[in-house]
Amino acid sequence: MNFYEMIQDLSLALQREKLVIFVGAGVSKNSGLPTWGQMVQIFAEKLGYPTKGRLATEEYIRIPQYYYCMDDSPGHASYYQLLKSMIPEDIRPNLLDELIVSLHPAHIVTTNFDTLLDQAAVGYQIIGKDRDLLTGISSHYLLKLHGDIRSPEHLVFKEDDYLQYSETHRLMETFLKSLLIDHVFLFVGYSLNDYNLKTFVSWIDYIAQEMQVKKEMHRNYFLSSSRHAGKDYLKKYYEGKGLEVIGLYQLPEEVEKRTSSVCLQEELGRKTYAVLNLLSNVSPSP
Repeated sequence: MNFYEMIQDLSLALQREKLVIFVGAGVSKNSGLPTWGQMVQIFAEKLGYPTKGRLATEEYIRIPQYYYCMDDSPGHASYYQLLKSMIPEDIRPNLLDELIVSLHPAHIVTTNFDTLLDQAAVGYQIIGKDRDLLTGISSHYLLKLHGDIRSPEHLVFKEDDYLQYSETHRLMETFLKSLLIDHVFLFVGYSLNDYNLKTFVSWIDYIAQEMQVKKEMHRNYFLSSSRHAGKDYLKKYYEGKGLEVIGLYQLPEEVEKRTSSVCLQEELGRKTYAVLNLLSNVSPSP
């Protein structure tokens, strides 16, 4: 599929109320917040953990676990306070948060701890824990999969949190997996190596194979910040897992030109905004 075919498919899913936008830390970065990797880096520095070169995927959840285990303060208060210190309370939504909400997808899902989308998501019921689903009365949810910084003890950040997720967040996981069956997912603000993205892609792949509908199943999409996203081997790899990659560094020239008028400091934020802004047009053309 070329760029405009993918935009058209996403636009049609949006029109049919079948689009779910999945929001990662790359979106919140446009409000001045650290990415997941930068948060882990702070924990690593506190520990004296060597971080020269790129961290392995499993280290992103293991380093916070090391800190937690080393923290002998009452109730691991030092661990939770360090997390809270990384996300100021006075942050405000950025243009990307506002655009995502204005598109009005069926649901918005995020692994972010901050409250940026909460502030912008008028018309969405916020689901921060399993019990919220039991009392849900809205047809549109903002699903906060990994919790809220206002309740740091319930955040999903360290290794144990991830390993126990299927037990501690059983309803949220079940609901999310049910959406994968008939909704189109668009992942925004994640890297190709993101642990969370890999988890959700594995769910998509498993569901398609388990139900033996791999060829018939709808496509899901990922806005990639990698300069290598256009490589054939990456495209084929993710296509085999039901994920189409839209490379933010391989945009059509006319879309790239639109980024200069976007009032965001982050280059990737401007590129993301230019792409998402096309979705309101059901039949985009170059």
